[in-house]
Amino acid sequence: MFDFIHGNLVHKTPTTATIETNGIGYKIHIPLSTFEKISKKKIAKLYTKLSIRDDELKVYGFFSLEERNLFNLLLSVNGVGSSMALMILSSSSISQFERCIVGNDLKSLQRIKGIGKKTAERIILELKETIKCVLPDTNSPIETKNMAIISDAIMAMISLGYAKPEAENAVNKASDKIDIAGGVEVLIKEALSCV
Repeated sequence: MFDFIHGNLVHKTPTTATIETNGIGYKIHIPLSTFEKISKKKIAKLYTKLSIRDDELKVYGFFSLEERNLFNLLLSVNGVGSSMALMILSSSSISQFERCIVGNDLKSLQRIKGIGKKTAERIILELKETIKCVLPDTNSPIETKNMAIISDAIMAMISLGYAKPEAENAVNKASDKIDIAGGVEVLIKEALSCV
């Protein structure tokens, strides 16, 4: 029904945004990744997905088409609903999520609130081939291990109270400076000096 909504951003929280356009305020449910990108904006454009369930109508919004595409892809997985899909988008970047799927990284997926082992296994099983089409170059075992170390370090930084973009930036800087084969602890220590 709606492809996107563009207008004045009259109210925002980490989980919702209200956009006014033509005198109508649309309450839109958003992931944290979208909130971080619109938090300082007065006007916003969100790509939307309308959900109608029983007597409830909800609009979900995303800063980019890639976020919306991943949201729709997640909804195609048996047992993954809108809330869980938003939680996944809020907890990891698109590239991190794709690396988890391609690398069979159950551990990282299970760190996301609400995802147990069976759900993580189902997400990997049902999305792996689709994600491989998006990322045709499969990673070597060493690259997969390194990605897991980077992902673990970012999650640790977030648990220490750093915002996701800040944590990602610090860890990426640190991983360029040192050999991350030393492990998560070494990477976190270097990342803390890069904040």
